Amino acid sequence: MSDFKAAAVDHVRRLFNPRSVALIGATDKSRWSWSIFGNLALHGFSGPVYLVNPRGVPVHGQESYPSVADLPQLVDLAFVMVPTTAVLGVLAEVADAGIPSVVLLTSGFAEVGAEGAELERQVVDLARRRGLTILGPNGNGFINAAARITPYGLPIDAPLIGGPVGVVLQSGALASSVLTFAQTRNVGVSLLVSMGNESMVSMTDVIRYLIDDDATRVIALFIESVRRPAEFIELAREALVKGKPIVAIKVGRSQTGARVARSHTGSLVGDDAVVDAVFRQHGVIRVDCLEDLIITAGLLAAVGPLPGNRVGFVTASGGASEIIADRAEDEDIEIPEFAPATVERLRAVVPEFAATQNPVDVTGYILVDRNLLRNALSAVHDDPSLDALVVVTDLPRTLPADPALIIDGFRQTGELIRRSAKPIVVMGNTLTDITPVSPPFSAASTTG
Repeated sequence: MSDFKAAAVDHVRRLFNPRSVALIGATDKSRWSWSIFGNLALHGFSGPVYLVNPRGVPVHGQESYPSVADLPQLVDLAFVMVPTTAVLGVLAEVADAGIPSVVLLTSGFAEVGAEGAELERQVVDLARRRGLTILGPNGNGFINAAARITPYGLPIDAPLIGGPVGVVLQSGALASSVLTFAQTRNVGVSLLVSMGNESMVSMTDVIRYLIDDDATRVIALFIESVRRPAEFIELAREALVKGKPIVAIKVGRSQTGARVARSHTGSLVGDDAVVDAVFRQHGVIRVDCLEDLIITAGLLAAVGPLPGNRVGFVTASGGASEIIADRAEDEDIEIPEFAPATVERLRAVVPEFAATQNPVDVTGYILVDRNLLRNALSAVHDDPSLDALVVVTDLPRTLPADPALIIDGFRQTGELIRRSAKPIVVMGNTLTDITPVSPPFSAASTTG
């Protein structure tokens, strides 16, 4: 259970914004060490990175220091990746050197049973007495993409797309999968944190940081357990008031899932029905898979909270319209009938064989009239029954030899979206990779 006090907001801010880093346990033999060192170099960390190796031999092509005490200057963050049995001694050295913040990569603590839990208790006790702030243990670290600070234990491919989505995961390896998927969707992250065992810094501490973070507009959570329920509820309310939606996937609903979660991070998962009710009551948007976590968060970051559930759809496929109708019923999305004036405007721009009800199917005639989808969208835009609109279209995977017409068409649609007083979401028919043709996720677009 986390022992970090909620009042220590400045400690968390300092943890995620170091100006210098020491990698303790750095060695050419460790994939973790190579990854962390490489990430900091590749993604533009501007401060010094010091390597600590007990032999004092060159590591990763640069000099190392035999101990923390030998570092040439005070360091803001220690990334500790020493064996479990050495952790307490190293943390004492870190405290002696005046280093305030620690990422503890090492595993073998509460997640492995009673003996590990006792060792974790000793770690927290030392940290509390010596004024250390610890993220972990048993976690991969964090990626502060907004500030280009990337002390993270697995490789981060370039380019690292910064953006308005803050991601907090009670998982290690899944953090990389989530980041990769976000980057393929052009969903930029502000901060991504792999929590580990939450011995001190908890998920709620990071949520509080993100609520106050100017670079973050939406918070995405992968939750195994809500360790501080009252605090979580308080923060959910605060996020709602500040207009920062929280999207969450909560695992551990099944007996097997609960057992796996306990063995993974030593957590207690709680009653899923209670969790579901709390989420609904306090505005937390619950999703069921990692893809929905990122796409929903990215969409909210682009368009903000939708003003209502009455949606108009414009497509070029009758099959897509049928899927939309079925899924809308599943998700309590209302598809209202258009006003007579809207129908008249539609009839003026679509072929006579096209559907003029909601969802609109303009048909494959878009191959003849490239402006058809956009004209239909304009025709239904001002319908008084609609809170938001969705236009279903797939961006080309590659551009033709003469791309001017396609580019101009999408540019005009983009201008319509930007001028619109109502949110307009661009949705693909299938979940496909974002290609070089696609813009970053700064406009109201998604391909899920």
